[in-house]
Amino acid sequence: MRLFSKKRELHPREWGLEVGPKGELMIGGANCVELAARFGTPLHVVDEERLGQTAEAFVSAFTTVYPGPVSVHYAFKCNAVPGMVEVVAKKGLRAEVMSAFELALALRLGYTGQNIIVNGPFKPEPLLEACLEYEVRLVIADSAGELETLNRLAGQRGKEMGVLLRINPDYIPKGMNSGTATGSRKGCAFGFDLTGGEATGMLDYIAGLKNLRFEGFHFHIGSGIRYPDDYYHALCRLKPLVENARRKSLDVHILDIGGGFAAPWSREMNNWELLLYTATNRLPTLSGMAPRPAFTAFAEAVTRGVAELFRDGSWPELIVEPGRSIASPHQILLLQVHQVKERIGAGKWITTDGGIGTVTMPTYYEYHEIFLGNDIRRPRTEYATINGPGCFAADQVYRNKRMPPVQPGEILAIMDSGAYFTSWESNFGFPRPAVIAVAKGAARLLRRRETFKEMMERDEIEPPDNPTVQH
Repeated sequence: MRLFSKKRELHPREWGLEVGPKGELMIGGANCVELAARFGTPLHVVDEERLGQTAEAFVSAFTTVYPGPVSVHYAFKCNAVPGMVEVVAKKGLRAEVMSAFELALALRLGYTGQNIIVNGPFKPEPLLEACLEYEVRLVIADSAGELETLNRLAGQRGKEMGVLLRINPDYIPKGMNSGTATGSRKGCAFGFDLTGGEATGMLDYIAGLKNLRFEGFHFHIGSGIRYPDDYYHALCRLKPLVENARRKSLDVHILDIGGGFAAPWSREMNNWELLLYTATNRLPTLSGMAPRPAFTAFAEAVTRGVAELFRDGSWPELIVEPGRSIASPHQILLLQVHQVKERIGAGKWITTDGGIGTVTMPTYYEYHEIFLGNDIRRPRTEYATINGPGCFAADQVYRNKRMPPVQPGEILAIMDSGAYFTSWESNFGFPRPAVIAVAKGAARLLRRRETFKEMMERDEIEPPDNPTVQH
């Protein structure tokens, strides 16, 4: 499959968006400019119906193609806004969490322990104790020390915990940058090292831990994966490990292939692109990029990979942990233009009320398309640097971005803000933004804008000595 096809300008319809009679950007039947005026900016807007449809399509693709049982767990780390989670939960997605907060949130939203799996490289004792207390279905172990601690805590409670071993398969998908290649043994600490033999040694180790129940293996090879065969090749690397487990009478009941499925129309920058962008301001584009393959193509590649591991015709339970591919395409971020500057010999600068210091951190390493919400028909005739409100030079959404002429007060829409934008957001001198959902032209609030009072609530502030000082 080619990553790039014949060059063309992308249209908002690629994201399921529409255009109003005056060229205004429309999402879920609502006018983006009117939403910005009503709720303020920065503002995340979720297309609720399309989000639910994509979650349903993902589940359907894997349960239809894969011959064995399938469990789909939504990755909370991607976007843990409760209103978002509730939409995908209604479509049958369970929960994958990586922290004590995410576990508490999943329980608060009505997930039972048996519908939750716990992942991540940092699981302190309080989190492991909570896993036992709430009887989560699986803990995905990342180290021998974690296994030892969990075994001790389970023994103290007289319980047994199901465990998957996270494997680092030393496989890097096409187009990954070093920050997202989580299956690289040299670039990432996650998982038991397959190439160096650590993973094989863990089989004997876990067999001796009487309070843990070995269930199978997990891996996660990266984020923004566009080629289905990357999952096939990563699975094939596990073949010696699966055979070794069977020889030791450790049955592999479950294979968890993690997540990382790309969004259709945003993408990670690779190492070369990041280097060029940092050194020369050469911003990659989406122009000419082919859409991500259908979910069924990924399900078929995974099924072929599992078949290579289990040639006796048995099919272990398949666990999949999507986040980005479901949440990203159906949330957009609206920013308002504050001022426009043009410097002779230094280009044009567009200052907005959001940047990487506050709400757009993923634009540091990913490419997302940007539309002018007021009139998407206005031609892109110039290049500009879009910067945020922070008092530091690097608070930039994008440098050297091809844009139409814009005016103060107009609205910019950043596509695919559903993955990691809210997770990375910061109140660097500014309140964190609201999140709304739209459907059939109606908007509802999912998360209100942070107040100044909330920004100061954790601080111990003494009353001023001078009673005339306003506060």
